[in-house]
Amino acid sequence: MAEPSLGVRIFDDFLDEEAWTEVWSHFQFTELSPVSRTAGAWKLGDGVPLGGDEIVTPARDAEIDGSSTEEGVYPSGTALDRVVEALLGEAANLADVVGDDWAHVTARPYVYPTGAGLSWHGDDSAVYSGAYIYYAHPHWNAHWGGELLVAETDPGGELPIMGHRFDDEGYSAALMERGEGRFILPRPNRLVVLGGAPHMVTPVRPAAGSSVRASVSGFFLREPLTGNR
Repeated sequence: MAEPSLGVRIFDDFLDEEAWTEVWSHFQFTELSPVSRTAGAWKLGDGVPLGGDEIVTPARDAEIDGSSTEEGVYPSGTALDRVVEALLGEAANLADVVGDDWAHVTARPYVYPTGAGLSWHGDDSAVYSGAYIYYAHPHWNAHWGGELLVAETDPGGELPIMGHRFDDEGYSAALMERGEGRFILPRPNRLVVLGGAPHMVTPVRPAAGSSVRASVSGFFLREPLTGNR
């Protein structure tokens, strides 16, 4: 029998001090809006996470024009570029987690204040070959919550992408049957790269007070985007 897989890679001290400071400063001024709970993995009990504007890299075989001013395209002229640049620098070493058939990488800032989390789900493997989370906050306490939980999966026995919005008992039963996995603390300046295993973010606890779990997250997209991107 094949061994269960987690498909996770962790990089601590991912950015240098200057780049990390730029990214954290970006969170102080960028526009953030509540993330909708009518679509995607977020559910009614996940609090009010906030998200900013997303950027996406050109196709892998396209020449990156550093002078481009097209909105939402890397390089964007924002501190998100620092995360994407460093991530692309590691991409050749991530094939065992995200494969080698992706066409683009996305990046979007997210803030999880007290009470916010993300329900169990898996990323659509037809669209995404992998995902990543970079923790930009300058300090975190282990008692504040916000852990990333990753479930073990049996090769060939993938779960659906996520449970239904109001009826997730079937999804819960499948996770309970596996019953094991890994937790990853949101350590500052840490990058986590994920394959397709189901995962969730535990809610940020009241002990965090006004501190927020600030992350730059994104996907490795399989299909080329239409247009010039």
